[in-house]
Amino acid sequence: MAHTILVVEDTELLRRIYTDKLTQDGYNVLQAGDGLQALSSLRSETIDLILLDLIMPRMSGLEALEAIKADPRTREIPVLILSNLGQESDVQRGLEMGAVDYLIKNEAKPADVSEKIALVLQHMGGRMGEDTGYKIAICDRVADADRLVAETGLPRRFWCPACEVELQMELLPKPDKAGWYDAHLICPQCNKEY
Repeated sequence: MAHTILVVEDTELLRRIYTDKLTQDGYNVLQAGDGLQALSSLRSETIDLILLDLIMPRMSGLEALEAIKADPRTREIPVLILSNLGQESDVQRGLEMGAVDYLIKNEAKPADVSEKIALVLQHMGGRMGEDTGYKIAICDRVADADRLVAETGLPRRFWCPACEVELQMELLPKPDKAGWYDAHLICPQCNKEY
């Protein structure tokens, strides 16, 4: 199944060039002209990687990245920054905020962008590989959440004591029983299991 890439770039010509190359290389490609359009796409589509420009109207790439990483539904999506020369401090900030890597626009050919995307997806297994299972957000204090906290002795309810981020429920497919899963709580940041 083809990975879906969201190209977030305000220059229409560049957006089209990246889209054409990525489509030619077998990806499903969605486009956004600014950070607000990107966030809208993330609410309605399943995205495997985001190619994110930094300087855009209405909502900058860094503002969009902050919103993406703050949302438990989107924070695991790898983000690859597209920047111009002279934006070193913005690139560094983006990497500190959780972007996986960056490319300099006027130095990276479309083939370089596609190659970097393939490497990131290969390294990270995309957003959710077929064999890796699922990570699901938990609603605290809903249904049996209080009982689960009490019976498992979670020290900070559904928060990782080390990272201060919300835990997720990871479901791993049972190889011997189709449709059945082993479940455990995991920190999406440090990967510690609880």
